[in-house]
Amino acid sequence: MAPSIESQTQSPGNSVCMLFTDIEGSTNLVDSYPDLYDEMLLRHNELLRNAIHTYGGEEVNVVGDSVFALFPGSVQGVQAAIDAQFALTKEEWAQGCKPLVRMGLHCGTVRRHYATVTGIEVHRAARIASVAHGGQIVISNVVRDELAEGHIGATVEVRDLGFHRLKDLRYPEALFDLVVPGLQSEFAPISSIGANRTNLPSDVPVLYGRRLELARLNQILTDKQNRIVTLTGVGGVGKTSLAICAGRSALPLYPRGVFFVQLREIDDPDLIGSEICKAIGLHEAPGVSAIETVCNSLGSAEVLLIFDTFEHLVEAGPVINAILKACPGITVLSTSREPLKLRSELEFAVPPLSVPDEGESDARILANPSVQLFERLARREQPDFAVGSETLGAVARICRRLDGLPLALELAASHVGLLSVAELEDRLQSSIQDLRSKARDIDPRHRTLRLMIGWSDNLLTEGQRRVFYASAVFNGGFGLRAVASLFEGEVDVVDHVEALLDKSLLFRTMALGHPRLNMLDTVRDYALDKLRRTDAYETIRERHADHFTELVLSAAPNVMTFNQRDSVEHLMHEAGNIRVALEWRMGQPSAHHSATLIEALTWLWISRGQFSEARTWSDKALQHARTTGEAEPLARILNSAAFIRYMSGDPESARENGVESHRIYSELGNKAGIASAGIIAGIAKATTGEPEAGGALIVESFELAKLIGDDHGTVVALIAIGEGTRAEGDEVAAEEFYLDALKLLDKLGDTYWHGHLLQNLAHFRLHSNDWRNAAALAGQALAIGERYDYPMVVNLAVAAISGVLAAKENWDGAAEIIGAVNSRLARLGVRFEPTDDADFQRIVSAVRKASGNKRFARVSEKGAKRPWEQILSSCRAAVAS
Repeated sequence: MAPSIESQTQSPGNSVCMLFTDIEGSTNLVDSYPDLYDEMLLRHNELLRNAIHTYGGEEVNVVGDSVFALFPGSVQGVQAAIDAQFALTKEEWAQGCKPLVRMGLHCGTVRRHYATVTGIEVHRAARIASVAHGGQIVISNVVRDELAEGHIGATVEVRDLGFHRLKDLRYPEALFDLVVPGLQSEFAPISSIGANRTNLPSDVPVLYGRRLELARLNQILTDKQNRIVTLTGVGGVGKTSLAICAGRSALPLYPRGVFFVQLREIDDPDLIGSEICKAIGLHEAPGVSAIETVCNSLGSAEVLLIFDTFEHLVEAGPVINAILKACPGITVLSTSREPLKLRSELEFAVPPLSVPDEGESDARILANPSVQLFERLARREQPDFAVGSETLGAVARICRRLDGLPLALELAASHVGLLSVAELEDRLQSSIQDLRSKARDIDPRHRTLRLMIGWSDNLLTEGQRRVFYASAVFNGGFGLRAVASLFEGEVDVVDHVEALLDKSLLFRTMALGHPRLNMLDTVRDYALDKLRRTDAYETIRERHADHFTELVLSAAPNVMTFNQRDSVEHLMHEAGNIRVALEWRMGQPSAHHSATLIEALTWLWISRGQFSEARTWSDKALQHARTTGEAEPLARILNSAAFIRYMSGDPESARENGVESHRIYSELGNKAGIASAGIIAGIAKATTGEPEAGGALIVESFELAKLIGDDHGTVVALIAIGEGTRAEGDEVAAEEFYLDALKLLDKLGDTYWHGHLLQNLAHFRLHSNDWRNAAALAGQALAIGERYDYPMVVNLAVAAISGVLAAKENWDGAAEIIGAVNSRLARLGVRFEPTDDADFQRIVSAVRKASGNKRFARVSEKGAKRPWEQILSSCRAAVAS
């Protein structure tokens, strides 16, 4: 009998407990036991079903070897998982065909629509299961808390696995696993993104007729003689699918990983570095560019970077050259409609699929990749569709007319549910002949694709066409509410979107647990060109900008608070659309709207370390405001730019921007602006050679912020005054300012500055030989940094914990952490702020003196080589003991 978990508590509110399971290495089992696999799978499903029903669970879905079930509470879900693992362990499996099942549980609110269960928490639960190992039960922090309330049985241990990044989720998740007597308890580290070597899409594309191209590309990547390879070809020919398959095949060749960098959502070459950081999982560091962060981090590591959709950024070739020069182990594989024109570039042309020649045998036609792809795509519309003797000739002619272009074939096949193959051929024939006569000056392959999209366009109703064209304004996808905002009730968006999905002019994905719509780039180019020719273009762009400005303004107050997760995830996911809104606003006669967006985004960018993005847009906004000549928007943008520049390590520019903003606000008599700009101008002055003038301006601005009730300005000023007194050596006075700031931060719910101040106070406790309270404060700072994904807070907290270990005379432990911190900062190309660095160097000196130079060098080097996740685990243990 499995160990028991005693009470049967219910999950709070409308939430449920979700259990996801699947068999680890199922493909190998199929290959190794082809005659036994089906029988094993049936028994596996039966054992899981018994456990689920025993504890009141509901089986939602079974796909292949994966099971999804819901339970009324976490206790029931966990007990079912434990019993299922015991049943699987005790079963006598034939000839060693034994399934090792990984399980993940999470509790949260879901949405139900008939038999479908959706929501971000479902997505989170699935990702938790995906990082487990066969035989392991991994649970979320929510489940852990509910088990504590439910008095988990004494024999079942909940083991802390730390914080881990999960695919497609913005924040690290606190994960735990169950140690159950009688079940396997030792597992390798879980395979979260921090440990993964790729972010390639999990769905491997099905390639037709690409065997030779894939083999040749694999050989090129294996040889590593060409460090930049560009897949070129017409839009819709399948470049991205080929690149993804080649990248997956190349994983064993690149020890540090294969990373997919999507460039579709950016138009500015300066943002390429930020996109690489996102793909690899790097945080941008203050004071260095994103490209420098990438180069410092990767060094000589062997990495394959796949850049998708490079054609609109071909002028960014020098950026790629800089990466290749600084990182000798990197290979670049890009997809583009045209070569990048780089000296070391190897162009790899991706042709359309081969098409059947006239007069070919039926067998050869059936084996043709264009015909096979058409058949597969047609089955989406008509599941029993098959190319047979009656349709063979017509399908072959359709494939020839469409030049074997996969996207064109997809658009044609989307009509099979409404038209017979013969009717489809007739309509294509007449439509394409008519359209070709109007487009003779275009490359034939580009023309075929554009004509195919145009043919689909001609079949739309007027309402469908309006939604089709308007949808092209989005960048990176959109939801129904967003597209509805473009029409303000003028059309029935839902029905028209369904029609566009049916015709493959839109496609549906899931993001953050919600359905999301998108367009292929080629289709979007066509529709956007059509939209620009209509009278509705400016109205659609304005409504789009209004919608995303409203989104940013509603989320901005939460981006550094305890309840930030939904707001930040939503904003990060809509980054492409926010860029489109910014671009539109900066082309308008007034800078008021662009100033509003920049102000609202400033602390999102700073707290997430998105310094390249922040600098790029604030610079563009400054240029816009100076062009329009409006004083008030200019002052607002200058103020935001000053904070961005200071926090990204450029105090000289911050002083220049802050002083100018303060002057304009003073001329306008805007007290809130005077206070805010005075704070950042004072901080920048104080750190660039004018300590007295800067300090006086900070105090003056602090008093004004208090007078007008600006809590955020007041707390930033308090922190700035505290930093100044700390730098002068008066820690007693500095602590008073920090404590006053913490009280106000609690009122505001701010977590970002809270984490910074807690580690400051930890150093003060260390200076007074109170390592126990120092450990508690540093541990709290570390937890905040990990939970809310503040990279510099984490780095600072780890540095403080090295001091805790030193105070306990654990010199080797301290030296390891010092080595890890120094290595991490070196890879990022940054140092701590002066006051923080002074405290850290004091610890380093003490540990080196106690250890001796040789031992310190040896142990700190060992720490520098340890994975960062292991260092964080050691730090958590250090503050818990």
